[in-house]
Amino acid sequence: MTITQRLNYYFSNFNTSESRGKNMRRNTRFSMFQISFMMALLAASKAPTIESFSVQKQTGVNSIHRIVFGTAALSKADDPYAMLDAAYDKGVRRFDLARTYGMGESEKIFGEWLESRDIDRCDIDLITKGGIGMDRYGDPDRPLLTFESLSDEVDLSLDTLNVEDVDLYMFHRDDARLSVEQFVDWINKILETGKIKRWGVSNWSFDRFKAAHQYASKKGLVPPSANSPQYSLAAPVCDVWPSTQSISQPHHEKQIQWYAKNGIELICWEVLAKGFMAKEDLWTEDEVDYTSFGKATERGTEQWRVQRIQKAYCNPENYRRRNLAIKLAKQSRLNLAQVAMLYPLTKGQHISVIFGSSKAHHIDDMVALQHLNIDETAMALFNRPVEERRKNSPFIPQFLSDRGANNIQPFRFRHANSKAATVSMRADS
Repeated sequence: MTITQRLNYYFSNFNTSESRGKNMRRNTRFSMFQISFMMALLAASKAPTIESFSVQKQTGVNSIHRIVFGTAALSKADDPYAMLDAAYDKGVRRFDLARTYGMGESEKIFGEWLESRDIDRCDIDLITKGGIGMDRYGDPDRPLLTFESLSDEVDLSLDTLNVEDVDLYMFHRDDARLSVEQFVDWINKILETGKIKRWGVSNWSFDRFKAAHQYASKKGLVPPSANSPQYSLAAPVCDVWPSTQSISQPHHEKQIQWYAKNGIELICWEVLAKGFMAKEDLWTEDEVDYTSFGKATERGTEQWRVQRIQKAYCNPENYRRRNLAIKLAKQSRLNLAQVAMLYPLTKGQHISVIFGSSKAHHIDDMVALQHLNIDETAMALFNRPVEERRKNSPFIPQFLSDRGANNIQPFRFRHANSKAATVSMRADS
């Protein structure tokens, strides 16, 4: 109820009372008016104000354990060892790796760094992923995984990292050709060797994850304790990369709650949406060529990469969210990347974020997040569904073409006097 509505409500009550008692004296009516007016102001003062739109400081609100250093581009850094030194010196203790990162180079560099530094292995938390050979793009026709090839991959990762075990081993992609029972049975056999302490998956759908969790629990086996999906303030409207999964859209909220209820960690990648939520002027609305989204490009090229990123992230709702994040960042004396990283961290204590960096001061920005949180008012504004549609955009999102395996759905909003409506980015015809 707005302030005007509140005042009207109290004034109508006052008029009703006046008509019922014609003998009411002027001073009594004036007193009632004063009381009603004060009550209205008091009620209005409890409503959210602009001061509520903020980032709150609270020491240790986000454990440093939830801020994970990503190594996907570690092999491309000018001095990768210096970057790892900087991360460790600034308090980062958790590192995300994968067999395919840099085609094996990231694990190799990290293993050499760890062996050359006087670091207690128990002082760091290692995550690595595998189970897809050296498939870089999530090819559904890659060689089929077997227990033997999985075991070999685990051993190769441990040898390359120069460690006897890893804290978390994750299947890097799902494979619908294999049953969840096979994945669960195989990884539990490897758990028994002590080479991995716990296991999880990356880019698995909610249904497949839930099925694996239920099977393991029913059979008395160790269930998966983590999933690694894309999660960002910039919600993709189609698969960002082949065979990946996202939980960024509003309809994923119940899934996020299920993970929390069952003690499942969500280790989120591409939180900055490949720079869309880090650089204020990257891919502005007027410079994105939406007509190029349907053009065929060669897989793995820079054109292919940019096309997939823009198709997923460059849409009206995400521009609205970015503009709001920019305002919040300036008001809170932070930068856009910090606000974007805080968004999933604020969503729940079971959510961790992966960040990669080639500059030391970026690490400072990320470490500072352990003492910050976005308030409820700002979070609510970020999640407000879009109320506008883009005209002249020929790109039909995956949720409209019904070709995606990601269960992506359109954003929904409500008009003041109508039922729920669906936002379409289909070109006007």
